Amino acid sequence: MPHVERGSETPESGMRMRWHRALGWSALALDHLKPVRVSLIILAVAVFVAIGVDQAAELFLIALWTDPNAWRYVALLATSALLGLAMWHAARNAYRLSYPRWPALQDERAAPLRDWLPRVLGALVPLLVCLGYVFALAKLPHGPCGVVTDHCAQRSWRALGLLAESAALIVFLTTRRRLWRAVAQRVPRMAALASRPQDESRVSRIRDLGTFPVVMYVVVVALNVLATVLIAFMPELLDGIGPLAILLIAATFLCYSGGLLCMIGDRHGIPLLTLMLSLTTVLHALHLNDNHKVRQYPTMSTHEPPALQPVDTRPAFDAYVDAWLTDRCTGRDPCPVILVSSEGGGIRGAAWTAQVLGRLTAITQPAGVVNGEPLFARYMLAASGVSGGSLGLAVYVASLAQPQPTDTSTLEARAQTMLSHDFLAPTLANAFFVDFTQRWLPGAWMDDRSRALTRAWESAARKEGMPAFAQPFSALYAQGGAPASLPALFLNSTTVADGKRFVQHPFQPIATPQRQPWTAGLDGSSWLDPRVPLSEVVLNSARFTYVSPAGTLEAHMANPPVPARMQLVDGGYFENSGTTTLLELMRLVRGRARLHGIALRFIVIHISNDPLMIDFIDQHDPAHPMPLYSVACPAAPGMAHEHVSGEAIAPLDALLGTRTSRGEYARVQLLNVMHPDAANPGAGDMLWHFRLCPGNYPIPLGWTISSPVFSELGRQLDNYPLQAMGTALREQLAPVP
Repeated sequence: MPHVERGSETPESGMRMRWHRALGWSALALDHLKPVRVSLIILAVAVFVAIGVDQAAELFLIALWTDPNAWRYVALLATSALLGLAMWHAARNAYRLSYPRWPALQDERAAPLRDWLPRVLGALVPLLVCLGYVFALAKLPHGPCGVVTDHCAQRSWRALGLLAESAALIVFLTTRRRLWRAVAQRVPRMAALASRPQDESRVSRIRDLGTFPVVMYVVVVALNVLATVLIAFMPELLDGIGPLAILLIAATFLCYSGGLLCMIGDRHGIPLLTLMLSLTTVLHALHLNDNHKVRQYPTMSTHEPPALQPVDTRPAFDAYVDAWLTDRCTGRDPCPVILVSSEGGGIRGAAWTAQVLGRLTAITQPAGVVNGEPLFARYMLAASGVSGGSLGLAVYVASLAQPQPTDTSTLEARAQTMLSHDFLAPTLANAFFVDFTQRWLPGAWMDDRSRALTRAWESAARKEGMPAFAQPFSALYAQGGAPASLPALFLNSTTVADGKRFVQHPFQPIATPQRQPWTAGLDGSSWLDPRVPLSEVVLNSARFTYVSPAGTLEAHMANPPVPARMQLVDGGYFENSGTTTLLELMRLVRGRARLHGIALRFIVIHISNDPLMIDFIDQHDPAHPMPLYSVACPAAPGMAHEHVSGEAIAPLDALLGTRTSRGEYARVQLLNVMHPDAANPGAGDMLWHFRLCPGNYPIPLGWTISSPVFSELGRQLDNYPLQAMGTALREQLAPVP
């Protein structure tokens, strides 16, 4: 550039000079961000997930508001500080190393950036946790804070604790050198530190960073490997500290170990992260490390192909229904038949379903009768569930099976105790240690995160005397020669290739060439082994997006169906209400009843869990004289309403919105196919809708729940006219003299 004398500078040349200076500073800043890119990626992903993913937002609410456990809050503070210190120390070490490809890192103009960026990264961690909590409060439905005083206070002071920790970190990181020098003056053997990070000498090898950094890298890498091995065999190892703390621990290891790999690669000019990403992409595309197999029997792992299926000993559905009708409907006209549909919704769907059914079972039991076959369960023929609703239904039926006879007064409490376990913590621990490691290895060697989830279910159920979760699904219906003793479960999954329902049940295949009961659906028993565990059937219905991976189902039998291999995801992908399968069950049962000359009266219990759902009963035809029960929900203050999506997001929003509309369509069809009795409405079909409203506490969607949420569920259930409902059911179900 030609020399321009002062005073002779033109506006055009001045603009070019400012432009060149801006480009120079931008290139300088970009080069200084490259050594700390792992930490920046972690922070960017954390911000995106906290703001854009509702299930992740609920983790902040649980940790900082609804969880009464003070030790888990201490663990959150400790792990936030741990990740902050890891980001700071990893960045500090990265800046001390010299890189031949980035000479701009030695530019003295950027010395303040090298001094302050590691400190800011470290102090940002607890601040971002607090901000994630604020965003969660703003977008998730909940009522005013004022019902339980201590938890309302907890909502504020826990967030303030994180802010104080962020301030403490920045103070410590800016004053530690001054403190070190003050101590070193009194202890001659202590090594002196430079007054500023920029004054420290740069090194060309990692081992020249000093004894402490090298020891730290060795210890962290060894602990990372040890944690991966232990979690592979004991996924519940980190239970008790909370899911958010596990995420922070995983990020700590990733920041430190990933930063070390980047330093090695950058020093030698090798793009290690790009090579590793390419490797995992190739392995994934070629299915060379698929460890997401659907378990076909209790001893099968998720990383091995299934053994040959044995002879099918499952009961036949027609025989089950015939035995049920003969036992329950003799002398009854019409015969009451209870059917249940339970919507998806993670742990809140499971807890709400189990709580509703447990309460209905208790209030319909005749006075003075505690033990024996519960009246409500006796006339509950079948239930259709999706995702979390499937888990709630499985908990209810498993608690009916063990112990016998059933004490109806304990059903609700047992379900609450079982579902109070933290199922998300072992799942996340496996995802970020075991599954993350498996993605870089050719071949399938370790069980995936879905197995960690089913193991957690099985362990929690076993503690409550419900071993059925770890046992074959069909065994519930083939014990003691009484196949009609328990309500039949129909748990819905979705196939990946064609988006059809995959209906799982404990019977031999119901669909035959002569009878196709499932519209746009597949009969799961044609593919599943007769020994498939109950926990795996529930998982197939509740394979949350990315939390539980798509399962690869391989049918290994003498005459395999077509296709013999498919992938399964959450049943809510097709429709989240479970009502479509319930409608088809009603047609099947009506057909069997006509063969026996039996008139039926359906009592349908529909359990939904979306606090923002519009109640379909509120909009039913008033000329439809059917006994209907529901409650009205108050408007949720401060919740986001309809919005207009951009052209890039609108197609995805529409695809996701269609599943909600399919559920709404199925619920309306349910109203249309039920048969009211105009002359005597008390003798016609009956529909009860148990819904959730935006409550005083945010009710989580993921796989962990806290005790105040159960209190909120109980409070909402008490809003229903339970005494009147119990009286009506007892009159309908009373034994025939």
